[in-house]
Amino acid sequence: MNKLSYPRDHLQEALRLRAPAWLKHSESVQALGELLDLLFFASLSTEEGDAIRIQAVIPIGKELDDVLDSYEYQDQNEPPQKAWFTIPLTPQPLNIDSLTKLSVATEFGRTALILSVTKDSTLDITGIARRNPATNGGDVLFLSASAPGALSLLFADKEIMRYERGQLANPAPDLFYSEGPVRAAIRKSLEGLLADVKNKLLMPGDIGDRVFERLVRGMSATGRGGLILVHPKDSLDPKTEPPKHQTAKPSILASEVHQFFEASKTWINTVFRDEDEDFSYEMSQAINNRNFTRSAVDAATDDIARLTAMDGALLLGPNLHIFGAGYKEATSATLPLYEAFDATGAMIAPNEYSLGLHGTRHRAAASFVASTGGFAFIASEDGPLKCLIHDGSRILFWRIRFPEL
Repeated sequence: MNKLSYPRDHLQEALRLRAPAWLKHSESVQALGELLDLLFFASLSTEEGDAIRIQAVIPIGKELDDVLDSYEYQDQNEPPQKAWFTIPLTPQPLNIDSLTKLSVATEFGRTALILSVTKDSTLDITGIARRNPATNGGDVLFLSASAPGALSLLFADKEIMRYERGQLANPAPDLFYSEGPVRAAIRKSLEGLLADVKNKLLMPGDIGDRVFERLVRGMSATGRGGLILVHPKDSLDPKTEPPKHQTAKPSILASEVHQFFEASKTWINTVFRDEDEDFSYEMSQAINNRNFTRSAVDAATDDIARLTAMDGALLLGPNLHIFGAGYKEATSATLPLYEAFDATGAMIAPNEYSLGLHGTRHRAAASFVASTGGFAFIASEDGPLKCLIHDGSRILFWRIRFPEL
């Protein structure tokens, strides 16, 4: 077991495993270690009795206003989007006092302080930035103190280091975009919805992953805990009590996804047509409509995620069918529960996990997965997000962590 130590004591190991080469230079390591320790101590401060939650972004080699999306799978026929929107402030030297005073002007999970390198190679706080949520934030360093003494360091939206309870913690696996049981379960649940879409240019391969990730993020953002259950069948057993709050249009989210597919088809057909005098106008219209329908999918997903704030579970079916909210799982089926530590499910704890450590929400999720063969996402008020997947004669679960911005 690692001894209790400060963030910079673990930085070199984290950088060796997960950082880009330029960040491993000794001068960068020393400066970054000092910055992490500064954030660590600032996170232990309080402002009017409340704990300070800090987020900061450091542009690399350019102004933050000039940073563009660097997501590797972005549409190649569209220019990269601007990654950040900024409000410049009069520069202030970076120290614990300035961090704690200015952090109250940010909204955790949405905005961050801008840290800029000065001529004498120190850092100043120079503004507040909001990330464009349609981007990965571009090639910037992002630091977050989500709780007293808990830090994370990211580059281009990929977690490089997580420090908790005085020790280096393993970054959570990217369950939604890495191949493994979770992504396979999501794809299987969408087989009908995706069946007619063969060309990934028409339908980005990650649309289903994007919807489920956003549902889970939205559930977490309510701050009330929640439960999303995904049934493998498109109808419930007649003996099953339906959700208390049913939607008048169960296919509303699937319909928004279909409209996005159609807009994508129009867009790609425009890209490959012969240019004429109407080409520029039609291309502009196609791009705008595709962006609009993609935003509509995101908006519908966010609104549906809010339904998890009510008592009971949000119950979904295949192809994003929405059975309703306020669902109460009535069965008490059980299977052994084991924790998985990587996206592939290859690294699994040797000992069974006890549900006795948790309450009714966890037991309901495990019973649902065991009895239906479906999968579930849990948001606890007092613990990490989790995903439960049926795996033969057992249930696997993963802890889920998202970058905080």
